Amino acid sequence: MEIVSSIAGKIADCLFVAAGSQLGYLFHYNDNIKDLKERVEELSGCRERVQVKIDIAKRNGESIFIHVQNWMKKVDKNSIEAKKFFENEVKTNKRCLKGWCINLRQCYRFSKEAKELALAVSDLVRQEVGRFEHVSTPASPSVVVSSSSVFSFGRFESRNSLKKQILKTLTDDDNINIIGICGMGGVGKTTLVKEISQQVEEEKIYEKVVMVVVSQKPIIMKIQDDIAVILDATKSLPHSSELARANFLRDRIKEKKRILVIFDDVWERIKFDEIGIPSWSDHRGCKILIISRSITVCNKMRCQKNYTVEMLSEQESWDLFSKSVGLTNENSDENQIAREVIAKCGGLPIAIVTIAGALKDKNKHAWSNAARQLKTSILARIPGMGSDVISSLKLSFNCLENDETKSLFLFCSLFPEDYKIPVECLVRYGIGLRWFGDTDETIEGVRDRVHAIVSDITYSFLLIYGGKNCVKMHNIVRDFALTVTSKYDHKFIVKAGTHLQEWPSRDTFEEFICISLMANFIRELPGGLKCPNLQVLLLQGNKNLVIPDYFFQEMKDLKVLDLGQTNIRSLPVSLSFLINLRTLVITNCELGDLSMIGKVTKLEILNLSYSSIEKIPISFSQLSNLKLLDVNNCRPLELITPGVIQSLQKLEELYVNRFQNWKSESENLRSNASLVELQALSRLTNLHIHIPNLDLLPKFLSFQNLFNFSLQIGGDPYLQNYLDMSRYSRTMILQQINIPMMQEWVKGLLKKTEFLIVETIDNLESVSHNLVEEGFK
Repeated sequence: MEIVSSIAGKIADCLFVAAGSQLGYLFHYNDNIKDLKERVEELSGCRERVQVKIDIAKRNGESIFIHVQNWMKKVDKNSIEAKKFFENEVKTNKRCLKGWCINLRQCYRFSKEAKELALAVSDLVRQEVGRFEHVSTPASPSVVVSSSSVFSFGRFESRNSLKKQILKTLTDDDNINIIGICGMGGVGKTTLVKEISQQVEEEKIYEKVVMVVVSQKPIIMKIQDDIAVILDATKSLPHSSELARANFLRDRIKEKKRILVIFDDVWERIKFDEIGIPSWSDHRGCKILIISRSITVCNKMRCQKNYTVEMLSEQESWDLFSKSVGLTNENSDENQIAREVIAKCGGLPIAIVTIAGALKDKNKHAWSNAARQLKTSILARIPGMGSDVISSLKLSFNCLENDETKSLFLFCSLFPEDYKIPVECLVRYGIGLRWFGDTDETIEGVRDRVHAIVSDITYSFLLIYGGKNCVKMHNIVRDFALTVTSKYDHKFIVKAGTHLQEWPSRDTFEEFICISLMANFIRELPGGLKCPNLQVLLLQGNKNLVIPDYFFQEMKDLKVLDLGQTNIRSLPVSLSFLINLRTLVITNCELGDLSMIGKVTKLEILNLSYSSIEKIPISFSQLSNLKLLDVNNCRPLELITPGVIQSLQKLEELYVNRFQNWKSESENLRSNASLVELQALSRLTNLHIHIPNLDLLPKFLSFQNLFNFSLQIGGDPYLQNYLDMSRYSRTMILQQINIPMMQEWVKGLLKKTEFLIVETIDNLESVSHNLVEEGFK
């Protein structure tokens, strides 16, 4: 009986555990459903990362590993199953809610199925993390490149010219062994290099060409494996350590009298000796080509010469597109649409080929739709663009150094197409937006950081040099930036330079943080607009703009406002509601009363340059946080209320190069500002000023922090319009003055001057001898 009782007890325990397990599915129903959703979202992100790698590999003519292809099939299968599961679960819940019932059997089934699906999905996620750093094996250059390939650059003059230069360096210049090939993603760097590698191998210029893909996170042993495959040395390659493998490969490479090693898709510095590439002194017959999207990376790799692969010309773009799409009749309806499409692609080969592939053999409606989507910057709606062009740009974007860099890059998409963006404009906006945190960093410090970031982005080819201190954004890059802004909590409305005549029609603007309607034809702004989260409003370039009095009343979080070139004549009373505004730009306008600005007490950057203003009012004394005041080239400016300048004690930069009505410090009751007020500005670092004569100079001014200045004493204040002094940070113009009467503090600045003009000067010899002895800057 005891044995029977013991057995019965054990059976009861097992039944209890089993029942508990089954009840667990009911108790944890919501948790299991939620867990499955999170796992599916995670898997979706994994699939996207792997797909980007696959797309790049396919464009490079590489073979996708079988296990990667099988993983993708399993992911797609699981995703379909999960989608069906959620659809069925929602339908069942709706039926239950209508009947006010809870179906325990259904809940149990869904909970159990969710648990099982989540386990399967988690397993796929683990596989991606552990096995898919590389998804392909590189193909031999001779296999990939074909003279009949539509993406071959052999017939393009710009590519032929560049190819000849690179070949000359590879064949004739024995003093260069490391060469960098740079350019924007999708511009055709790899294609060009493969054509070069095929030519040097066919012409026996090099005994062997080795080409391997490095990728964003290089794995040394994987690179060594790829090199060994091309050198037919896989069987002999040691398996013990990276060092042993490197020594083996070094010896095998040295066996080749002339060998070309190509590293493609390089994102960071790699050490040749760790891989097994002999040094230049050890093997002068080994040359190296680095292919990268970053000039900085090529410099880190100590490339002795860098070549940049530029965009295709307009004619080359047309040739590539028409050949790709099979367009033969130049007078067809598609011809004009094709021209519009090509213009939008901006000479980027990958975009041209992708769109051509999507439009090939399609009817006129498909062509018109593609052109329309390109005009409205909706790249993802064009077949192929999402997987090829966008994924390529996404790689470059993801590799930007930090969130500050990414934010600045995305901000550049607020400007119109082909717009030359002044870097100084980004500096002044960036201060208002606190790009670098809510710190007390100086304007000059922010300026240095912005210029450094712009250089980094430009070196990554996501921005283009646009002339003196300006950058531009490629059309396709700008469209890409606009597609990803929402993922970074950047809710933008961007209709800049689109010939807009009215404020855009929407039900609500409450979610947006940036609105850019610059360079349009908007005349009237709406009243009573609610924008509680708006931080940036760019309206410059809408000429003859009318602003309703209460337009800004519901924009209390606004930090940057640009009303330049709008020809506004008065400021609305609601400007005083902008309690968080830090950057205000009102350039090229005919403003009357400016007293309203004095109520915006958090203002740090105020730019009124080139405006027709006559008076700086006493209310400006309230701008105790102001760091920069720019009234350069305000010709009608006649009055700066006495005491205003000295009250702006946080001022770091003052630009007032046309004002001439300075009063002497000896006057007791001054009707205008005096230069002696500058003495109160202990933080001043930048000063642009014109002083009509020596009598107005204070006896003493201490400019301890002043390291950038443009100082003109005497003469015509408009002389500066005809001189290019932009290359210099310390300039001085002395006209029609007597040198001995000049104050000592001016002579001190004279010694620091980089660009000096002297004209009709008395007693110049009294200082010139000392300056020559001490040395000009």
